[in-house]
Amino acid sequence: MFQALGGALRRHLPMQYVLPIILLLGSSFGCLLALLIHTTIVQDRMERVRELDLVRNAFAGSAELMMHDLQDYARWDDAVRHLVQRLDAGWADDNISIYLGTVQGYSHVLVLDESGRVIYAFEGSRRGRPGFDATRLLGGGFVAAVQRLRAIGPSRDPIVSGYTRSGRTIYAFSAASIIPLTDKVTLPAGPTRTLVVARRLDQAMLDTLAQGDHSPRLSLVERPGAGVSLALAGFDGSHLGWITWQAVAPGTELRHNVLPGFAVVALIALAAAAVILLRARRGLEALRQSEANALRAAIHDPLTALGNRRAMVERLEAITGPAVLLYMDLDGFKETNDVYGHAAGDALLVEAARRIAAAAPEADLVARSGGDEFAVVLATPGPDGLTDVTEAIRAAFSTPFAIGGYSVSAGISVGSAETDGGCAAAELIRRADVAMYAAKASGKNCWCAYDPAMDEEHHERRRLESDLRVAIERGQIGVEFQPIVDAAGDVVCVEALARWSHPRHGAISPDIFVRVAERSGLINGLGRSVLTTACRAALHWGVDLAVNLSPAQFWDRTLVARIAAVLAETGYPAGRLELEITESYLLRRPDAAELILRQLRDLGIGIALDDFGTGFASIGYLRRLSFDRIKIDRSFVTHVAEDARSADMARAIVALAEALDLSVTAEGIETEAQAAIMRVIGCTRLQGWLFGRPMPARTMADWLEEARQVGIRG
Repeated sequence: MFQALGGALRRHLPMQYVLPIILLLGSSFGCLLALLIHTTIVQDRMERVRELDLVRNAFAGSAELMMHDLQDYARWDDAVRHLVQRLDAGWADDNISIYLGTVQGYSHVLVLDESGRVIYAFEGSRRGRPGFDATRLLGGGFVAAVQRLRAIGPSRDPIVSGYTRSGRTIYAFSAASIIPLTDKVTLPAGPTRTLVVARRLDQAMLDTLAQGDHSPRLSLVERPGAGVSLALAGFDGSHLGWITWQAVAPGTELRHNVLPGFAVVALIALAAAAVILLRARRGLEALRQSEANALRAAIHDPLTALGNRRAMVERLEAITGPAVLLYMDLDGFKETNDVYGHAAGDALLVEAARRIAAAAPEADLVARSGGDEFAVVLATPGPDGLTDVTEAIRAAFSTPFAIGGYSVSAGISVGSAETDGGCAAAELIRRADVAMYAAKASGKNCWCAYDPAMDEEHHERRRLESDLRVAIERGQIGVEFQPIVDAAGDVVCVEALARWSHPRHGAISPDIFVRVAERSGLINGLGRSVLTTACRAALHWGVDLAVNLSPAQFWDRTLVARIAAVLAETGYPAGRLELEITESYLLRRPDAAELILRQLRDLGIGIALDDFGTGFASIGYLRRLSFDRIKIDRSFVTHVAEDARSADMARAIVALAEALDLSVTAEGIETEAQAAIMRVIGCTRLQGWLFGRPMPARTMADWLEEARQVGIRG
C-alpha cells in the first residue's frame, strides 16, 4: 500500500513538497507515539508503586490490627489476676481465646511464663497442650521479639509485632506483657508473663489482606518470579520469603487499545496528506494557469479580447525596424453611449473591434488602447499598404451597427505615425494621437498622417481646453440674449446664447468651445454657468427665458437636481424657463427621455423641441413626450419667400404641430417677407435678426424697456 502510495506521489505530486510532508508526518506521529509509550510506561510504573504501597499498607495494617486486638487483653486487671497471679485456663478460654481464636481467627493464643515456657495454649478452635517451647513453634524471630519485650519492661506498656519462620511455615505474631490497667492489681516482682497471638501466613490470610485493602491477589514464594515482589523480613531482620502478585498494567492496556486507532489515524493522515498534495498539485497548476491568465489579462482588453495599451507599447518597443501605428477613435460613440446606455456602448465597441481586426488581417497587433480608441500596429506596410488598410478600416464603418434593435451609425477618425526604428514607443503613440485629433478636427471620419506642424495645433487644443476650464471656474463665460417675438411683434421671450472671449484668441465660436466642453467633460459646468448667469440677468425682465441643453447635459443623471438648484439659487420662476432640446438625440431613448421630461415639467419648466425637421422624430414620439413647443429649423425658413416647396413644407410642419396642440417658433427670420409668410401659415413665435441680434444683458434690458414703450412690429 505504502509503495503504491509513494509511486502515486512520485508520479503526480511536486516532489519538493513530498519530503517535507513525509518529514512532518513522521516527526509528528513519531513524537505522538513516543509520548504515548512514555506515558503508558510511566502509568504502569505509577500503578506498580501504588500496588507496592497497598501491599505494604495491608501488611502494616494487619500487624497494627494484631497489636490492637492483643493490647486490649494484655493490659487488663482481670488478666493479671487470672493469668499472672494464678493461671485459670478456663477463664482464659472464656474471656480471651473465645474472641481472639474463634472470632478473630488467630491460629495460636499463648501465655508464656517468666522463662518463656508455654503455660497456656489455644490452637485452632480448642485448647492446646501447654509446656512446649514457643521458640520451637514460632522460630528464632519470635525469640528476638520476646527478648525485646522483656528489655522494654512492663512499666512502658510493652507490645511487639512482626513475622517469624518455623520450618516452612511463616507466622505473623504479636506479643505483649500482661500488666494491670489500674492500681487495684499489683504485679509480682521480676519478669512478667507474656500474652501471644499468632496466625499462619497462608494463602487464606493473603487473600484476606488483598480483599481488605483492594490489593492484587498475593502469593508467598521462596524466590521472586515474573510479577511484582515484596521482600518479607522477620522480626529479627532475617529474610523469610517474597510476597508476589501480578501487577495491573493500565498503561500497557491503554497502549494496546490505542495503537490500532493510532495506526488508523496515521493511515488517514497519510491519505489526507496525499489528498492535500494532490490538491496542491492542482492548485499549483491552477496558479500557473492563473498567472498565464493574469499575464494574458494584463495585455488583453477583457471586453473586445484585443490587445490593450500595454500590449501595444510592448509590441512597439519590440520592433526595431520601420513600423506604422494607426491610432483611431470612434465618431459618435459618446452620443450612442449616452442615448442607448452602456450596454449598447459595449456592444458597439465589440463590433467595432471585430470590424477593425477584419479590415487589417496582416496587422502585427490590433489593440483597444482605452475607451473608444483603437490602434493597429503595421510592420513596414509601404505607402500603398498603409492606404489600403486605412481605407479598409474606414469602409468597415460605412455600414450602420445593429445595436439592441436600433441601427446606429458610427464613423472613425484615424491618425497614423511612422518610425524607422529610432522613435520611442511613447513618442510614436503621441504622434499618432495628435494625428488622430487632427483627423477629428478636420471633420471626423477621415484619416490624417502625422506632421510635425500638428503638434502646435494639438497643444493649442489642449491649451484651449485648459483655458475653458479656467474660464468656467472663474465665471468668465458670457451670455448674450436674442429676442423672440409673438405673431403680433411683441417680445415674449429671450434665448440665452453662451459667449466666450478668449484673452488671446478673442471671441471663440460656441460650436468650437461647446464641442471642447463635451469632449473634455466640462459641459455640465459650462451649462450650469450659462443657466445661472441667464436666470440672474432675466429675473426682472418680465419675459420668458429659453436655454439650450446639449445632449451630454440632458442624459446626465443629475440634470433635474442641478436645474432645480439654479432656480432656487437665483429665484427665477420655473414657469418662465423653457429648455430647448435637439430631437436627433432626445428621441433615441424615448422611455428614459420621457422620465426626464416629466421631472422637468413637474418643476414647471417648458420644453421646446429644437431644430425640428432635421432629425427623425415621429408623430408617435411627439405625442408621447408632450412637448410645449417645436422650433422649425432655419433651413425651412430661409427660402419660403421665393420657393413654394419650402413654404409648403413649413406649412405642413405647422399643421402637424397644430394637430398635436403644440406652439411653433420659426427660427432664422431675416426679412419682412419671411416673417409675413410664417405668420400667415400659423407660427406663434418668430426669432431672427429681423427682430434683434444677440446682445449683452445690460443692452438687452435697455432694449426690452424701449420695446415695451414703442412696441416692435414685423
